[in-house]
Amino acid sequence: LAETGEPLCVNFDIDHVVEDTTSEYFLEQKVKRLSKKTHQLNGKSFTPPVNFHNTAVKQVVDSIDMQVLKESGTFSSLTSIGDELKQFVASYISLREIEKKRLKEWGQPVTSYSIRRVLSTIMAPNATIGCNDRYGGGAKERAVQNKKNNNATQRDKAVLNGTACAWCGSELSHASLADGVDSTYCSHKCAEEGRLRRGGVYASSRIRAQVFELEGGVCRKCGIDAHALYLRISALQPAERLNALCNANWNLPKSGPALERILQNPKEGDFWQADHVVAVAEGGGDCGLENLQTLCTPCHKSETEKLRARLRLSGSFKTDGHSQTNFSQVKNSQMDIRSAFFSQTCSGTSVKKRRRRTAD
Repeated sequence: LAETGEPLCVNFDIDHVVEDTTSEYFLEQKVKRLSKKTHQLNGKSFTPPVNFHNTAVKQVVDSIDMQVLKESGTFSSLTSIGDELKQFVASYISLREIEKKRLKEWGQPVTSYSIRRVLSTIMAPNATIGCNDRYGGGAKERAVQNKKNNNATQRDKAVLNGTACAWCGSELSHASLADGVDSTYCSHKCAEEGRLRRGGVYASSRIRAQVFELEGGVCRKCGIDAHALYLRISALQPAERLNALCNANWNLPKSGPALERILQNPKEGDFWQADHVVAVAEGGGDCGLENLQTLCTPCHKSETEKLRARLRLSGSFKTDGHSQTNFSQVKNSQMDIRSAFFSQTCSGTSVKKRRRRTAD
């Protein structure tokens, strides 16, 4: 801080300090996320190198009060300030969209060297650890349960009557309760968390919508633009789709019905998934956007196979058909994901055994 108490930082637009090719690419990605449209139809995701506009960088550096910097001893030269700016921009661009979102909401000055440390601090309160339930529910779900148990509080009654927030239980504002206004949540933050973590019939669709808004349907693992590929495939005739998928190096489904479905009636859900970074079966359930990412369907299948192998090794289920772990009870009519893996594995094992006996 300077002697006046003002932070030694400068606000600037990233698009102003990078070359037009880089700026146009990130503008295109932003438009795509907002409109759910794209002009990039080959299915490939291309991230150009970050090229800086040195004149614009110098203008940003020149706007800093150099006398204050000299007195503070923060930087030794203008060159080092410019290098710090470039390093910050490069570090920021490499972040996940949810990480960029949280940094903006935090609203405090950040250096390139402290970005990761700051993110670990501001995102930690939203992280869930050790929860194996896909959805944890909010104030309304707790109120429904308390009513069934005949111990509902006044707040529970307010939530059930629609005069309190369905996520946090706080009273809704007078504007939210006005005639003709249908409000479920008290704030945008509660709406975001509630749509992600309360569950319900449309939970998966709401989760996909929020993940798409941030990441645009681009796989975080292999980088393919799965949403763009879906748009291209759906625009083609069925006879043309197989060649287009092969040309995009898409890993085709192995089962006949699945392949037939994607060729005859492709859906966006055939191309990308909203995946948990820390799997639900490993304690990543009941999570916010911090634990969600976009994976194309082939990468999602690969990660699922790796998860199944890890669960076997950790003793979550045995090969003799008996689970070794006492799984949590079913909650909100959702099957424990580890039980689903276990059932599928046991089913596959029994089928193989029957086939061997038949062959013998």
